[in-house]
Amino acid sequence: MEPHSFIDDLTARLEGLHSMATKANQIISYPRSSPGEARQMLPPAKESAVIFPLFLRNGEWHTAFMQRSAGQGVHSGQLSFPGGKLEAGETHLDAALRETHEEVGIESHRWNVVGELSALYIPPSHFVVQPFLAVGPENPPFVLNEEEAVAMIECPVSYLLQPRIIGRKGIFVAKYNRTFDSGYFDIRGQTLWGATAIMVQEFRSLFGYED
Repeated sequence: MEPHSFIDDLTARLEGLHSMATKANQIISYPRSSPGEARQMLPPAKESAVIFPLFLRNGEWHTAFMQRSAGQGVHSGQLSFPGGKLEAGETHLDAALRETHEEVGIESHRWNVVGELSALYIPPSHFVVQPFLAVGPENPPFVLNEEEAVAMIECPVSYLLQPRIIGRKGIFVAKYNRTFDSGYFDIRGQTLWGATAIMVQEFRSLFGYED
């Protein structure tokens, strides 16, 4: 697919998005309140935002996941998109772009935000997260903040846009002190699950991939 035609197609599909997150949530088999419910809890959920990066690498569309460093709380070692907590006075987009710059070294002005996916609640860390789909520079020179991440794992979009790539296995969730039979994606030998997997599945759902 031509570079611009893919983004044009994605933008058109996003315009028709009516929160596919509820169905995407089904790949994760533990309780998850809605963002609205989480914001009414005592204390209310904290607010965060991430960039779902899209970029051309050697002429092919890719995305990328950070592998979190040890010592990052309940999400240590997990794959995630760059992003983090809102600071005082920030919008969700401000926070997503600032954190992405801090974590992977790509300046805010180099991202072209094409749309949003559905906000979702992350029970283990008590955050509501807002994902933004954004196109970055071609062949981006990622520079990791080593306090935040140990690796940047790139993945062709074409890999995500194929059927029957959701696996299932037992994943232990410390918040509930139990193992859940959960859906996941194998990303270059790493397990992608949880909130980031839900975002990926909602992205796939835009293109008609439900499994």
